[in-house]
Amino acid sequence: MKIEEVMSEDLIVGYVPGTVKEALRTLAKHNKSGMPILKKDTKIVLGVITRSDIFKNPDEDQLALIMSDDFHYVERFQEVKEAAKLFYKHRIHGLPVINNRKHLVGIVSPTDLLKYLPKTVNQSIERYFTNLVVPVYHDTPINIIMEIINITQEHALPVLNDERKLCGIVTDGDLFKLSHIKESVSQTDMGMGGDEDAWTWEGIRDTVRLHYSTSEVSLPPVPVKQVMITNIVKGLKTTPVEELAEKMLKNKISHVPVVDSEDHLIGMVTDIDLMACWF
Repeated sequence: MKIEEVMSEDLIVGYVPGTVKEALRTLAKHNKSGMPILKKDTKIVLGVITRSDIFKNPDEDQLALIMSDDFHYVERFQEVKEAAKLFYKHRIHGLPVINNRKHLVGIVSPTDLLKYLPKTVNQSIERYFTNLVVPVYHDTPINIIMEIINITQEHALPVLNDERKLCGIVTDGDLFKLSHIKESVSQTDMGMGGDEDAWTWEGIRDTVRLHYSTSEVSLPPVPVKQVMITNIVKGLKTTPVEELAEKMLKNKISHVPVVDSEDHLIGMVTDIDLMACWF
C-alpha cells in the first residue's frame, strides 16, 4: 500500500512569517498536536511545529524561531510501512507528504495507518504495550503535570487515586487548551461553558480559569482531578489489536491505559506502538 492511498489532503498548516499565537489558535481549533509550516503564499515546507515546541519556548513569539527545520517526511509513492517505521522510531504523530520540489501534497498520521492495519494482525496487545509509564496522583497541580510532560516527553499521563487505581487520564492537549486563546479572563467568572469560542473549551471543566499573555504560557495550579478525563477507554493484556485500534479510531484517542481485572494500571499502549504491526 502506498502513502498516497492513506494520506490526508485536508491540510492544516501554519506560515512564516507568523506568530506562535497564530499557530496556537490553529492547533487548538483543529485539535492537532503539530503541523507543517509553509513559506507564506506557497506550499513549500520550511519546517514543522508541535505543542511541545511551544511549551518549551514560552517566551518566544516568532514561529520561525521555534519550529523544527530538520524534520522527517515521506513522499507519496513510498510504501506505508516506511511511514510506520518513522512514526515508531521517532515517536512522532505526523509526517508531511512532500513532492520532489519540496511542496506539501498531503499529511499522514498514525491514525491514517490504524484504519488499514494488516489483516494478518490477530494477536493481543500484550506484545505492544509498555509498562514504562508515568502515572500521577489525582491531587497533583496541573502546572506540575506540565513540567512532568516536558521532562518525560510523554503526551498522556494516567492518573491514580488514593486506592492506587486508575481514575483518569490527562494529555498535553488538555493542558494546551487551558493555556492560551483568551488573553484576559475575569478572576470571578468561573462559568465558561457558554463562551463564544466553543471549540476552545470542548472537554474542559468549566471551573478552571486560564491565563495567556504574549510573554508566557502558564497554567493555574489546580489539581489534575479537575481537568482530567474520567471516562477512560481502557484495555486488558488480552485485548485484540484490532479491537483496540477500533477503540482508538472511534474515540479519536492515541493513548490507552492497560489495566488488570481490578483496574490497577499495568501499562500503556499508543497508536505509535501499534505501528510495529506494519513491519
